[in-house]
Amino acid sequence: MHGTPQECAGNVLRGQLVLEVSEPTKIKSIKLSFQGKSKITWPGVQNEEKVLFEHDWVFLHPKKYHILEPGNYQWGFELILPGSLPETVEGCEHGSIQYRLKAVAERHSFALNLSTQKKITLHRCSFLNTEDALDTVVANTWANRVIYDISVDLKTFTLGDEISLSVNLELLGRDLRIHEYKCAFNECVTYTVGSNKRSSAKTLKSVRGVDFHRDGGIWSDSLKLRIPNTCLYDSNNHIIQISHQLKLSIIFITDDNRFIELRATLPVTVTLNTDDMELPPYREYIPYKTYSCDIYDNLENINFSLPSYDSVISNTPASSMDLSAPPIYVM
Repeated sequence: MHGTPQECAGNVLRGQLVLEVSEPTKIKSIKLSFQGKSKITWPGVQNEEKVLFEHDWVFLHPKKYHILEPGNYQWGFELILPGSLPETVEGCEHGSIQYRLKAVAERHSFALNLSTQKKITLHRCSFLNTEDALDTVVANTWANRVIYDISVDLKTFTLGDEISLSVNLELLGRDLRIHEYKCAFNECVTYTVGSNKRSSAKTLKSVRGVDFHRDGGIWSDSLKLRIPNTCLYDSNNHIIQISHQLKLSIIFITDDNRFIELRATLPVTVTLNTDDMELPPYREYIPYKTYSCDIYDNLENINFSLPSYDSVISNTPASSMDLSAPPIYVM
């Protein structure tokens, strides 16, 4: 998804359901479902689990049974996903947002149903040319004693990126000396259940400064901090909000040996790398290899186009198989 839930036009989920039959099999129905669910489990707060979005397909309508001859059958599907859907959120301590496809081939009463599931990950990539994304500086005067200027080279990052933080200080009080300073990269997660909100925060990484360099009345230094790959992406949906910030702490010592601390925060955004959004066209999709025979080794003979919803088409079969005939329907 590109952009915020308010500005995103949505996206299309496309795919194929593939069923391999190794012997004549009685199937009552074949269905596919897509569902998005959120779950919040915060101790002391009312837990909540709800369905965000769902859609069902029926590829073989329920009957007493259909007989499927040996072979591979494919059903194409596609679904328009609204741009307002919250993105996938996993790895949080007290909640999650997940999407999943589930296929079920229903069999007769004394046989186990065939079923499989596939997780669908929905990422949201924010536009990087907004005014907020370009705001990379925090400057102010602290207690009429220090003028500070804190800046980063970028405001939006992805996993594994290195943040370069520049700090410039002008000490207005002659009784101040810089004792130590450090920068922490913090992650905050807020969960919403009805009108209740609960937040948790943790420091993912921190780095200490080595030494300020003095040029006239200006003290300056630069710190580098790499975003860990375990970091979550920023999220601003109505269920789980995730944000990140750089928190700078500078401790001064006065002439009378008292310690005072300057704290400043600079929000940063962690988002999906836009290079990861360049997916191949759907017609370049290559089906997986089945377990019974290597029917996809000769790719020149494969038709990758989607079948219609009402058709049941087999892939390239072995020469001894005749899969051109449709399934046998028994009332």
